[in-house]
Amino acid sequence: MQRYLKSVFVTLMLTALVGGLWIANAGVGRDTSVMGTGRIGDPIPDVTISSASDFGFAVSDGGGTFVCSMGGPETGGFAGFRVMTVEGPVAPGSLQVRGRLISFSGQATVVLIPGLQGASHTVLDNIDYKVTARTGKDNQAQMVLNIPAFTQALGGDTGGIVVQGGIIKTGQD
Repeated sequence: MQRYLKSVFVTLMLTALVGGLWIANAGVGRDTSVMGTGRIGDPIPDVTISSASDFGFAVSDGGGTFVCSMGGPETGGFAGFRVMTVEGPVAPGSLQVRGRLISFSGQATVVLIPGLQGASHTVLDNIDYKVTARTGKDNQAQMVLNIPAFTQALGGDTGGIVVQGGIIKTGQD
């Protein structure tokens, strides 16, 4: 378990690092790119359920990558799972930017520990997801993760207010 959590942490950090380098080079020939990394704290009232998590993404019109992890002492224990990760590519052309509001979508791999129906773990592939977010820094940025296959069972979308980190936009709208 500790080894898996270290792997999740390394994935998040690499996403942030590679994403930053990718966005720095993506400005050539691209209008807009967005990058976010950080920790979700409180839910957004009437929008998300309580779901502390760590996230990272780097997206342009050509696609990108997204990862969200709930694991470890500060973000684990969500909905009966010690660890839940959602990670996958962002679909090319799905990035929408309107002022401070952004959205993108794709298909992810979802890992659940413990798994469904008593399994030690469950890995689900090609799960549709959509992220909507508001740019900003600590306590200003927001992120909402919608996974239609899980929203009803969980009681709502996950995500919330970014308490550490931020979401930035580069280029033009």
